[in-house]
Amino acid sequence: MSAAILYATAVLSATVFDVTFDRANEAYRDGNFPEAVTLYEQLVDDGVVDAGVFYNLGNAYFRSKQLGPAIANYERVLQIDPNFQSAAQNLQLCIDRTPRGAGRPLPPDWEQSLLFWHYGLSIGTSATAAAACWLIAWGLLLMRLIRSVPYTRAVASGAFLLATLFATSVWSKSHPLPLAVASAVEVPVYFDRDTDSAIYFQLLEGDRVLVEQAAPGWLKIEAPGGERGWAPISNFVLVGPPYDRPPTQEINPESSTISTHVANAP
Repeated sequence: MSAAILYATAVLSATVFDVTFDRANEAYRDGNFPEAVTLYEQLVDDGVVDAGVFYNLGNAYFRSKQLGPAIANYERVLQIDPNFQSAAQNLQLCIDRTPRGAGRPLPPDWEQSLLFWHYGLSIGTSATAAAACWLIAWGLLLMRLIRSVPYTRAVASGAFLLATLFATSVWSKSHPLPLAVASAVEVPVYFDRDTDSAIYFQLLEGDRVLVEQAAPGWLKIEAPGGERGWAPISNFVLVGPPYDRPPTQEINPESSTISTHVANAP
């Protein structure tokens, strides 16, 4: 009985997803971009984490003239699928439209040094490689108990090392940089959580920053140049996870060069 209930729930969830996704795509194609945003965000609110949904949501935000949320959603796509070329291209086009055109905050030094090779891999690829290397290593050690083969221990040690590196890649991809995107034209950053305190520096629309700490109504951020301070959370779109809805901001008109076709249902 419980299995039947679970199956029925899964079927119902899939049906609800398909209906909402199709309605969102239809609204997008009809040029009703605010409605498309609402429907795609509804899927995200329901717990859908899918590169195609985030890609379409980024396109809908862009067409709705909200650059910050568009950038944030393209970042979400690339967290899930680093090889999603349309998302990477659209992200760069959006960044080129920002006042500063600032680069993305860099990962920690240890990640850049140790995992420089993993940025084009998905988390699933890294996990599969880690499991394969682990099994190969133990298989070689077991084989060595049965029959002595030259260099078996050395090769097994190398396989264990590779398994550790791929597992570290999985952990890193499972704990992405806590990014936020400035969504207002100018975002003052203060020394303290008080708008009456001194302004330390300003961010511009589309700037991506690291989130070091969150407090009610505020974020402590680090800019790509290393500056740190507090800014109102209402001026940012959080990349996530979690994937919270952003505040609505108006920006410059859309560009005709961006690739804003909708992705198919997963």
